[in-house]
Amino acid sequence: MGNFLAKADLHLHSKASNLPGGWFSRLIGCPESFTEPMEIYKRLKERGMSFITITDHNTIEGVLEIAHLPEVFISCEYTVEFPEDKRKVHVLVYGLCEKDHQELTKLRENIFDFVKYLKERRLAHSLAHPLYSVERSKLDKSFVEKLVLLFDNWEVINGTRGEGVRYVEEAIARAYDGWDRIYQLAEKHRVEPQRIRERISFTAGSDDHGGMDVGRTWTAVEGATSKEEFLRGLWEGKTQVGTEDLGEQRLLNMIGRVGYDFLKRKNHIPSEIKPLTDYIFMHSDNPTVGFLIRNFLGIRAERTDMLKEVMKALPSLALERLIKSPSPQTIGELCLSLVAHGFPAFLKYAQRREEEKIKELGKEFGITKTRPPKVAYITDTYHHINGVARSAKLVRQIAMEEDLPFTVLISSSSIREEEGLINLRPMVEIPTPFYEELKMGFPNFLDLVDLLEKEGFTQVHIATPGPLGLLSLLAGKLLGLRITFAFHTDIPTYARTYTGDPDLEELLWKAFVFIGNLSHKFFVPSEYYKKVFVNKGLSYGKIGIFKRGVDTELFSPDKREEGFWTRKLGIKKHQRVILYVGRVSKEKGLDNFLYVAKCFPEDAFAIVGDGPYRKEIEVKRPKNVYLTGYMVGEELAKAYASSDVFLFPSETETYGQVVLEAMASSLPVIVSSKGASHEHVQEGVNGLIATRPEEYVEALSLLLSNENLRKSMAQEALYSARRLDLRKSYIDYMLSIAGLGRLVYEAG
Repeated sequence: MGNFLAKADLHLHSKASNLPGGWFSRLIGCPESFTEPMEIYKRLKERGMSFITITDHNTIEGVLEIAHLPEVFISCEYTVEFPEDKRKVHVLVYGLCEKDHQELTKLRENIFDFVKYLKERRLAHSLAHPLYSVERSKLDKSFVEKLVLLFDNWEVINGTRGEGVRYVEEAIARAYDGWDRIYQLAEKHRVEPQRIRERISFTAGSDDHGGMDVGRTWTAVEGATSKEEFLRGLWEGKTQVGTEDLGEQRLLNMIGRVGYDFLKRKNHIPSEIKPLTDYIFMHSDNPTVGFLIRNFLGIRAERTDMLKEVMKALPSLALERLIKSPSPQTIGELCLSLVAHGFPAFLKYAQRREEEKIKELGKEFGITKTRPPKVAYITDTYHHINGVARSAKLVRQIAMEEDLPFTVLISSSSIREEEGLINLRPMVEIPTPFYEELKMGFPNFLDLVDLLEKEGFTQVHIATPGPLGLLSLLAGKLLGLRITFAFHTDIPTYARTYTGDPDLEELLWKAFVFIGNLSHKFFVPSEYYKKVFVNKGLSYGKIGIFKRGVDTELFSPDKREEGFWTRKLGIKKHQRVILYVGRVSKEKGLDNFLYVAKCFPEDAFAIVGDGPYRKEIEVKRPKNVYLTGYMVGEELAKAYASSDVFLFPSETETYGQVVLEAMASSLPVIVSSKGASHEHVQEGVNGLIATRPEEYVEALSLLLSNENLRKSMAQEALYSARRLDLRKSYIDYMLSIAGLGRLVYEAG
């Protein structure tokens, strides 16, 4: 029988744990558990437990109901005090009799006498959740060291706690292996050690109060064929521990089941939903209800995960009802569904907060554990034609080629997953404000949280403040991940441009500063915007500058093609071409572009791009202005190189990537003094800077009338652009995001 593992769940509760467990349950008079001992027994047998026990709080009444069954041994979870400071711990005691229970109950106020009795009676026992603060008892290094002196067994897997706790508890136990270390501690604290072994052994239990997750965490003793042999194995420390997946769903099941049983006993469960809820909370195994849940709600999950999956699905179901029949009732249903949807996330947050406290305590013992960085690059725009989408695609490409720890996360109904790209299916897609043709996906929040945790991400980098970006900020905070944010688009100024509302603009600036303060690092593309955010109140040290380079292989004067514009737009060969590339939208200053075009009727003005302002441009434009729509790749490179001057009057650029592309194509540039585009320009060397419409006219007149000056500036523009290598700048940026390096092009 050497390889046979006898298993038992060594921490679980029944209806005998009948006192409220927290302030809210005390307020409403709800006990910790309603679970019948026989239900526990049957479920443990179904889940393969060799031996059965129940560890109710300070009572053995529950386990006595099944004590006549051959696999059952009597156990109890005692709350025990240190006499000197009244700090408390929970101690699990196994294989006791009723007389032992009476004696131990008397000794609970003095942990030293309590443990001494256990040793004298050779009663198997374990310190429950060693780093859990029982009744707000203060946990510090000195207190934990005293526990080392008293207990030979520690419960290091508790089903209600997260994965991160076990490592710290085991590491502390291992740090004090050996009698020399134990006696040193005894001398330090002047406490008589009550250890019988020089090495702490480990136990595990579900700590279940609702009956749904019993037997999913266990302690095993090899070769134990009787409960006496099993208990002897516990006493001698010959244990192994095991568990199914841990997570907030265990707490959710426990709280949900106890709450449901409480309401059920008060007849507060509507009869219409009772068959469904009885199935979810394991009071029923009705196969018809299971069929309906799988096929009509689309939920295919293990019974132990079903409650969480239902809560995941609620917002989608409520949203469908709202769309089909809008009413105050369906609006209320959606609001309630979102509250329910957020509850598992709240439990996850509570678990993570506890883990962080335990990790901080672990540092007092010199215990730290770091994971290599793994970054979720979050973007609401990927398949669109804009700078943010191009950046995301380039990040993904470089990550795969350079083996950098980045994965791009999107939420779209129209894009397939590929290597380095994860697509969270959206519950709904909404239009972008002021850009209705651009749709942004709104994913399921719990799916996002689960994905970030399951994939082992250590960081989220948010490239867009859309639904996915903002939900990722919340999810990252909930999971305690490192958060970085990139300010790619001047949304506050855009909002003022479209609405004329300065209060809205100021509100959005405050929102970005708030996001920046929540982030570990806040990246802006230019020195101009670094100054803006410092003036708005964001900490100077939080701001990093990401200066992108330009693809000088794609954008090059070698791409110039004689007759390109003639074939494309019918422009006469002798006409000079003044080019604009970018989004056709109000905030891009295109009214200034049209004003300049009217002043040079003999020259051609080409607008490459598309957007919501196109219809107005079509109406306003003089005859020498041409709109081409979008161009990409080689066609765009030819458009740049086949032009004569690049005129870019946008006042809201956070960086001005198109300015660099024009310069790399050897075009002199004319840009606005507002925004960040002018940071690429040395006035009078590689381009000109203007503010008012008349200044744009003067600048263009100077370039068109002086061919030598135009050629000189074109050459200087080319030199400037070639100093900024696109790939190198992105690699530096990605290393900086992940905390692995610094920006080569960082300013300030």
